[in-house]
Amino acid sequence: KEPNLNAYLVAQNIADQLVRRMMHKRVCNQAVDRVISAGARGVRIILAGRIGGAEIARREKYQSGTVPLSTIREEVDFAAVPALTKSGYVGIKVWICRKSS
Repeated sequence: KEPNLNAYLVAQNIADQLVRRMMHKRVCNQAVDRVISAGARGVRIILAGRIGGAEIARREKYQSGTVPLSTIREEVDFAAVPALTKSGYVGIKVWICRKSS
């Protein structure tokens, strides 16, 4: 129904854009905005690896809303997708907390 509430599709979309050498900060912030506007309670995105072709690998975190990982009452969707860039792999992890109804 709503592809922006599926963690795998969001992660795959981010991976495709990173492979096309788009700016990682802009890509992730746009993804966060799309997920929140689609009706999620919260979203967390973590990039790990040689982000932007950097010499030293690092991790970056983008988050909005709440993503409670210590409860089974909430419906949290998770996906991890690798993106093979020219400088190496960048790992993308996405958590999406949907509205529990």
